[in-house]
Amino acid sequence: MPDRLRPAVYRVFIEELLDNARMLTVRPKEVVAATVYCGRLTSLLADEFACFAETPWVLKHAAMNYPSDPAGFLHDVLEQVRALSTAPEFASLRDTPWIFLSAAVNNTADPAAFLRRVAAEVDALAADPEFACFRDTPSAYRAAAVNHPSNPAGFLRGVIEQVEKLRADPEFASLRDSPSLLRLAATGYHSNPAEFLRGVIRKVKALRDDREFAMFKDMEWVLRRAVVGHAADPAGFLRGVARQVHVLAEQPEFARLKDSAWLLRAAAINAPADPGAFLREVLEAARCLSEAPEFRCFRRTPWVLRRAAAGYSADPESFLLGVKEQVAALAADPEFACFRDTPSVILAAAAGYPSDPAGYLRRQKAAKSKARKRHGRETP
Repeated sequence: MPDRLRPAVYRVFIEELLDNARMLTVRPKEVVAATVYCGRLTSLLADEFACFAETPWVLKHAAMNYPSDPAGFLHDVLEQVRALSTAPEFASLRDTPWIFLSAAVNNTADPAAFLRRVAAEVDALAADPEFACFRDTPSAYRAAAVNHPSNPAGFLRGVIEQVEKLRADPEFASLRDSPSLLRLAATGYHSNPAEFLRGVIRKVKALRDDREFAMFKDMEWVLRRAVVGHAADPAGFLRGVARQVHVLAEQPEFARLKDSAWLLRAAAINAPADPGAFLREVLEAARCLSEAPEFRCFRRTPWVLRRAAAGYSADPESFLLGVKEQVAALAADPEFACFRDTPSVILAAAAGYPSDPAGYLRRQKAAKSKARKRHGRETP
């Protein structure tokens, strides 16, 4: 390089290096090689890579570990994710798509073998009675198997301990009806789960107070899903859900679900690409479950069958058997004798709040007691 060009070239390089560091929020020295090879890394922000907006670590990984062609690496990742997520062998992992991304990014030599090991470990953890509390949040098993392969059981024990601390903390009393969120905090943000939960509470309140989202005001779980699962644009996510629910409710095919708004929302939230297909699969699975002799008791409460099919697609039978066991145990518990003449409440606890049905019933008892006292004061 001629000496007279060096200052200008160095100046351009420094500008590109600092731009890349700011764009990827890394230290400049971490993207020196990628800047030398590619100049400005604006290609990583192309529309084809928009799916990585909520996983910026993938872009950083591409730039730092594949500096000569980070965009080519991302193309390979997308191709691998598509292949793995559509493989029948890994159907049980589809409700946690981040696993496919982790396999494609961190196990490039043989991502399929990695997923097989994860699936085997998940099955072992799920079958262990010690970790039965995670059965309604199987993502915890997967996080343990993927992120803590040397001691997944030890990791889950730590999560259980952390969840109990969070549940007992008065600051997070409003989240006690969302044990899955507490587990997410302890699982995915174990270095500071309390700060994560404070952020969730603050953002949920902002959405709840926004008139645009008044229809979700009493649907805390949807607001939490928006904040936690779509952190980049929770408001945009809610607008999309509202549009999709309206479209589904107007379709004659799903007219019988107008009184099951939760299922329409579940379709819009869990299968945004094709919620209609999701609903058809759920209804067909619920129909098959209703024909099984052991689940005839749920034929008059089809919402339970639909919840099993929608929320526990990997093993709805185990969920329903667990509901039957819980119903029997709760009905026999003297603490909840007041609900024996309203079995629907006990069923709602067992099927709707499987991680803490007793807690749900205690809240219902408290509400009934409060209503009786108020009525007593109002009666002349």
